[in-house]
Amino acid sequence: MSLHFLHPNYLWFLFILLIPIIIHLFNFKHYKKIFFSNLRFLQDLNTENKRKSKLKNLLVLLLRILALSCIIIAFSQPYIPISGENLSNKSNELINIYLDNSFSMNGKTEKGKALEVAKNHAFELIKSLPDYAKIRIYSNDIQHYSTSLNKNQAIARIQKIAPSPNSLKLSKTLANIRLDSPFEKAQVYVLSDFQKSQADLEKLQKDSLLNVDFIHLQLQATNNLVLDSCWFEKPIHFTGPQKELSVKISNHSNKDLKNIPIQLTVNDSLKTVGSIDINKNSSQITKLRYSDRQSGFVQAKLSIEDYPIIYDNTLYFSYRTNNVNSILSINQKSENQYINKLFASDKNFKIKNINKTQLHNETFSEFQLIVLNEIEGIESGFKQSLQTYLQNGGSVLFIPNEQIKASVNLFLSDVLAPNYLEIDSTQQRISRLETKTNLYQGVFQDLKDNARLPDIYKFYKLSTPSNPTLESIWLTAGSEKLFTKIQYGKGQLYQFSMNLNGEWTNLITHPILVPTLINLSKTSTNSGKIYHQIGKNNTIELISSFNSNIDEQFHIKNDQIGIDIIPLKINSSNHSTQLRIVDQLRLSENYVVTLNDSILQTCSFNYPRNESEISYYEKLEIETKIKALDENYSVISSKKMKLSKFYNEKREGRQYWRIFILLALTFFLTEGILKSLKS
Repeated sequence: MSLHFLHPNYLWFLFILLIPIIIHLFNFKHYKKIFFSNLRFLQDLNTENKRKSKLKNLLVLLLRILALSCIIIAFSQPYIPISGENLSNKSNELINIYLDNSFSMNGKTEKGKALEVAKNHAFELIKSLPDYAKIRIYSNDIQHYSTSLNKNQAIARIQKIAPSPNSLKLSKTLANIRLDSPFEKAQVYVLSDFQKSQADLEKLQKDSLLNVDFIHLQLQATNNLVLDSCWFEKPIHFTGPQKELSVKISNHSNKDLKNIPIQLTVNDSLKTVGSIDINKNSSQITKLRYSDRQSGFVQAKLSIEDYPIIYDNTLYFSYRTNNVNSILSINQKSENQYINKLFASDKNFKIKNINKTQLHNETFSEFQLIVLNEIEGIESGFKQSLQTYLQNGGSVLFIPNEQIKASVNLFLSDVLAPNYLEIDSTQQRISRLETKTNLYQGVFQDLKDNARLPDIYKFYKLSTPSNPTLESIWLTAGSEKLFTKIQYGKGQLYQFSMNLNGEWTNLITHPILVPTLINLSKTSTNSGKIYHQIGKNNTIELISSFNSNIDEQFHIKNDQIGIDIIPLKINSSNHSTQLRIVDQLRLSENYVVTLNDSILQTCSFNYPRNESEISYYEKLEIETKIKALDENYSVISSKKMKLSKFYNEKREGRQYWRIFILLALTFFLTEGILKSLKS
């Protein structure tokens, strides 16, 4: 491989070497004559000295020429390009530096915290760049650029980089860099711990305009205990009854852990403390039981103790407790007096009756149960609102009308529920009752075979859709379905095949109707998410209805930590209001939604857990995975190579000017020693 010069014009100074040659040629010595009686011995000695002196002068001349030559060559900065091409002219090349600032970079290396080590490497690299360099600094928060930075701006940008809950895939990062400079040759330095959940090396592609160097930061081995998630099996919240919170904890270590304490804090008061045993490299689910004594907003926090990775030791969640169950009865004509009488007599329930023509004024998400009382038809807007309500976890009870339009069965088909067919006027009786269904949990201690169940005078025959969630709760002796349930989204749709008036059935006078309708109102899970994940585009649906002016702004805030953001307001199809949060919240905490300083709702946000599993690529693994990507990709060990030196070698090849300086000093030293010797 040929030798190149960064400053070849300096080689013209080699003509200076003529000066010592000329001095040597014209350096004539004048001899003084001294007369002796016998010169034979002096003549022999003089001949020998002249030969030695001439040889010595020639050696001195040669050493001076070599020394000056080495100095001139050193100033021209000789190098051999690593890739075989002349890399000395790189004024148009973009220098892109990506610092992985995900939470895993809080881990320790031999030189300290990984993120701080990466920032120091980046400072060192930037200082070694030429002043004309065009620089772009990327992180998990800074994903795109329209202009480049100078050296001072780049250093200032790096100083501001802090640990982030965002975790960006490596392939996405390189795609963003290519998108920002589609037609320019770009040099990319990736400083990361190369956690396997983030570094999708198998998705990297060849790119002739992209040179990528991976600076691998080797983290020290550590263990991690993770509060993974939590949920309610029955997410309907009332004051008084004991509730059960399921908590999943993961042990990412090679040792079993015993008696790990878990604390549950509710509204800043310690509610309960539990403990759990977790085997190595496994997960465990534990249950915490407690009661809410007061209605209203609840902001809760789960916590464990674990070090050094602490961002996943806390899990925030929130919800709202109610004193009463709210039920909405949508009537085709008149109200259902039997349902009214049942719920009006119990202070734990509140029923609201509306005519179908008043739908535009209602927010379905406020109610735990919606009764479709003898509805003849379901128009498209109404159908969409019902589907959204069901998908979000609501419960719907359908009581058929004497006349049913095709739009009703169209809605039922869309949610994979049984369709209403012809009316059967043959008198039947409920002969089979599914007591093991969740609807009757805790209702029956023992149902005798000869128990007198309601009579059915006429009923709609129901089709059998191909829906695995279909559950027949009441059946006739001939297996005709009288009362069914299907799952749609997170919600449930219940269907009677008969009307509730006396011409259809004596059900209204039978004791089975009371626990059926009461438990129906308690099956709703339409209470919204108990927490959201930071880094995603989250939508919060407001449960309560209200009227707001266009100029009035919703706020999501936490006054204790000084955060107040304005989300994007969206009006949904079911007359509710949704708030869209686009990467605006960065801190795991409990928050409140306000309008005109009035609290409307609570919401909670937690850091994602995808970086909690501490699994990283080793340097050799990275080299193996990128082997097929040719010379465009390479791996550097941050603890074995100084990054500025590596950049200079990548930019200008392996440099040899230091060698020529050492040679020049050697030649001058040799000349001095030679001149000090006696002739």
